[in-house]
Amino acid sequence: MRWKRGNRLKLVSESEAPDRTRKILREVRESLGVPCVPKLYEAYAAFPKFLEVHWEAFRPVVHSRQFVVLGARLAAESYTRAHNYFDVPVLPQVEAGRRPVRTLSVSQVLDYYQYLDPLLLLIAAAQMRALEEGVGAPKGRVDAAVHPEFVAAPCLLGDAEAPPAVQRSWQERGRLLELAFISDEHRALACWSDFYLAYWVALKDLFASPVYADCQYRLAESALHMAGELPVRVETCISELIEAGLSDEEVAAVAGANELFVHALTGLVLDITFARIGVEKAASGAEPAAATDTKPETRHKKRTRSPIRAA
Repeated sequence: MRWKRGNRLKLVSESEAPDRTRKILREVRESLGVPCVPKLYEAYAAFPKFLEVHWEAFRPVVHSRQFVVLGARLAAESYTRAHNYFDVPVLPQVEAGRRPVRTLSVSQVLDYYQYLDPLLLLIAAAQMRALEEGVGAPKGRVDAAVHPEFVAAPCLLGDAEAPPAVQRSWQERGRLLELAFISDEHRALACWSDFYLAYWVALKDLFASPVYADCQYRLAESALHMAGELPVRVETCISELIEAGLSDEEVAAVAGANELFVHALTGLVLDITFARIGVEKAASGAEPAAATDTKPETRHKKRTRSPIRAA
């Protein structure tokens, strides 16, 4: 069930949600240890009956140590792939005095999303499989989750505050990757416009490479496989959703939005890893490379449609 180009993705924030949905969204962010509801769950909240079925099944998973460990494995795989296959330049350091008011540092922003995004990818991948059949261990041992608690969320650059060059970069990324929304990750890093634009120049060259699409595909494969290692059996098949009161059209919309997020999150995990490596290079004292020095031959090959769409 593919997400059609041009379809608008509906998102429902915690403050806009009806009481029952708001309670679930609060549980979600508290269970993940983050102060804001992730976009994935704002999309799920557009279908309140689905969100209820989903969270009833996934709550024990999110509360397990195994879930956090699997997320860390996905993050480590992304780092290994980016380190081995991407030509990551040294990214400019952000001076302490130029930090936007009331926001985290660049490194703290990267810590936040390197923890959260792999977990969201695992949830979306498990939900994709669970629409067709049960996934996870029937009677696995469940250990209580131990994970960081983030008190402050990254500040996000709004459309009105974004410089024209940053807005163009967001539009370009949406076209290149066929995305229906501007991610929080890119809005957060764009709070430092000079840093972000240097990051974007390097990153957009990578999008033209089949290596990036292959890494997305491999991450999706890993997430779908790891869903089978969840310590709790998850059952949210289509027949259950229809029994819960969703129409055929709503089920199709849920499946399409979920597939969109699997595709988007594989890219975001790689994007944040790319930024992390570039920042680490800067911290090690390496000299920034000129933009023309960071274009290997593979980046000039035509980018094919991401195979994750078929995952």
